[in-house]
Amino acid sequence: MVWILLILFVAAILQGAVGFGFALVAMPALALVMDAPSAAALVALTGISLSTVMLLQNRKGLHMGEAAGLIVAAAAGVPIGVFLLAHAPRGPLLIALGIIIIAFSVFSLARPSALEIKDRRWRFAAGFAGGILGGAYNIPGPPIIFYGAMRRWPPERFLAVTQAFFLPVAIMIAAGHAVAGFWSRELLITCAASIPGVIIASFIGRRITAGISAEALSKAVYGLCLVLGLVILTMNLGG
Repeated sequence: MVWILLILFVAAILQGAVGFGFALVAMPALALVMDAPSAAALVALTGISLSTVMLLQNRKGLHMGEAAGLIVAAAAGVPIGVFLLAHAPRGPLLIALGIIIIAFSVFSLARPSALEIKDRRWRFAAGFAGGILGGAYNIPGPPIIFYGAMRRWPPERFLAVTQAFFLPVAIMIAAGHAVAGFWSRELLITCAASIPGVIIASFIGRRITAGISAEALSKAVYGLCLVLGLVILTMNLGG
């Protein structure tokens, strides 16, 4: 329990600081101490509270057109991801998760500035991919981060749109996990115990950004994700 709460607390600080990173850090770290379905269910449930608080903090930059398109597309992808999590073998799922995290981290650290998307219709592809990743691994963020970066969103829009996406998607994912039977009494107790710390951590992360550049913090997140992705990939390839 202590390790789980600590992982969620640290991940929430990172999300509060840069607007994302909660599931990217929490999922691979939790997968080392609990089974993948339980880890996904716990992150989804705690993520609802975190995204609610962060959306309220950053609501002024919200662009409803971008957010709505992403959410609608994600609704089609979430059931596919939940099905994969419930029925696909655990080993291959975790190997795929490690590869996705590593690829995302390397891409984000490289930050290819030449890539730019001007057509907003790509938000449907990003939302659908995010829904699948969210349902399977509870990490819907990478496609949305890619899309937002290549759309060159200003920081205030990035923070608002990502949280407006994460909140309803987390609710959809949590509902899918409940239907799939991933919830348990112990899981709900752990979730309830973690929520106060997660909310406090989001405010700590927001305060951190006052003294450290968002670019430095995002590089730290990507670097940590890269390490965690390598660890989880190595452990499962070796097993």
